[in-house]
Amino acid sequence: MELERRTQGPGKIVTEYAKAIRKLIKCIDSERNWTEEQKIHSFTKGLRTNLSYALWPLLALKNNPTMDMAIELAQQIEDNQRIHLGSTLLVLAPVMAPAP
Repeated sequence: MELERRTQGPGKIVTEYAKAIRKLIKCIDSERNWTEEQKIHSFTKGLRTNLSYALWPLLALKNNPTMDMAIELAQQIEDNQRIHLGSTLLVLAPVMAPAP
């Protein structure tokens, strides 16, 4: 099943991955019988590992988490990691620059 094999993959942002997962769930669950837990599992199992590890503790703090919540939190984590990485690279750039 394609949903079981789908992963976020390098270079893909959470929004793109979430859109693909939603589409697959909609095809599989046309009668809308899936629980939020099933949807969240399908979404999180294919996230990049660093996002998934950061996401689960935050979801555990939520009452009745939804897939929408999981996606929103994953996007926030991804944005924060991108900002942090960017600021780290800015700090390291002068140190790593070749000598004139």
